[in-house]
Amino acid sequence: MACILSANPMRAVEVTRMPGMSNEPVPRRENLLISGFRFNWSTLLLIFAINTGIALVLWIDDMRPFWHPLLTVQLYGFSIAYCVNIAAPWDHETPLRRLVIASAVGSLIGVVLVIVFKGYALDYVRERLAFFMYNVFVAFGNGLLISLIFYVKRREARAVAALHKAEAERHLLSKQAIEAELKLMQAQVEPHFLFNTLASVQYLTETDPHRANLLLGHLIGYLRAALPQLRAHSSTLEREMSLAEAYLNILKMRIGPRLTFAIDLPEALRNHPFPPNLLISLVENAIKHGVEPSADGGSVKLAAAHENDSVVVTVTDTGGGVAPGNRNSSQGVGLTNIRERLAALYGARGRFTLEPAAPRGMRATLSLPFEATVTA
Repeated sequence: MACILSANPMRAVEVTRMPGMSNEPVPRRENLLISGFRFNWSTLLLIFAINTGIALVLWIDDMRPFWHPLLTVQLYGFSIAYCVNIAAPWDHETPLRRLVIASAVGSLIGVVLVIVFKGYALDYVRERLAFFMYNVFVAFGNGLLISLIFYVKRREARAVAALHKAEAERHLLSKQAIEAELKLMQAQVEPHFLFNTLASVQYLTETDPHRANLLLGHLIGYLRAALPQLRAHSSTLEREMSLAEAYLNILKMRIGPRLTFAIDLPEALRNHPFPPNLLISLVENAIKHGVEPSADGGSVKLAAAHENDSVVVTVTDTGGGVAPGNRNSSQGVGLTNIRERLAALYGARGRFTLEPAAPRGMRATLSLPFEATVTA
C-alpha cells in the first residue's frame, strides 16, 4: 500500500490493489482523522490569535488566572477548526450544513478536552452541567461564525483565482487568434508586389540587362529574408530591418530617384527580439499611402533606439502626409490589427502611434518592452 498526496493539500489518496484486479491504482481517501491535522501555518496562527482575543474578553469577568479562559477557548477553537478541516465544506455542494455539523461536533469534543485537561471530577461536571452546556452553545456559535468568515474568504479567493485563470485563457486565445491571422498574412507574401517585380525584371531583361540583374538580386534577398519567417513565431530587429531594406531596394529600382531611404539600427539592438512582419507592414504603409501618391516622391527612414525600459522603432516618410485621400486606415496594412497584435503580445507595454512628421509626411512609432538579457 502506498500513500500519494493529492493536489489538494487538505486531502490525500491511498492506492490499493486487490487480488484479481488490474494494476491500475484505485484512489481512496486517506484517514479522515489524519487529514484534520493538515493546517496552513498562517491559518493556524490566525486561529490562535482569534482564540486569544476571545479569552481576553472572557477574562474580564473571570477571577481566575488568565490561563484558565485561554486554555478553554483554545481547546474549543482548535477542536472546531479540526472538525471543519475534516468536513472540508469548500469541496462539497452543501457547505453550510457541513459547517454547522462540524462546529457542533467540535464544540462537544472541546468540552470533553476541557474536562480532561483541567482535571474536573465527574461529580463537579454533573453539578455544573448547565454551565458546561452553555459553554458548548457559546463555543458553537463563535466557532460557526468564525468558520463562516473563513469559508467566505476562501470562496472569494477561489473566485478571484478562477477569474484570473479565465482572463489568462482569454488573453492566450486572443494572442493565438492574432498570430493565426498573421500567419495567413505571411503566407500571402504580397503576390501583387511579387508579380509587379517579376514583370519589371522581365522588361529590364530586354531593355537593360544590368539593371535586371540588380533587381533580381534584390528580389532574391527579399525572398531569402521573408520566406524563413512564414513559420517563425519570433524574429529580431536585424532580420526585420534586412527584410525592409530588401523591400525598399526593389521599390527604389522600380520607382527610381523618387524614392530614397535610410536605416539606423544600433549594434546593441540588432539581436533584440521583434515580432515578425510588424516593421515591413509599416514600411509598406509609408510607401503605398505616403511616397507613391506624392508627385515628387519622398524618403523613408527606419530607426531604432533604446529609451528607458522600451525599444522604440520609427518609420518616418516625407510623403503626402494627412492630405485628403491619404492614410485611409482601410487601405494597405491594417493599422488596427497592429495595435491589437501589440496588445496581445505585450499588453499595456506595447504601443503604436501614427502622427504627422515635420515638415511633411507621417511618423509611425512602435514601442516594445526592452529585454535586458539581450546581448549584441
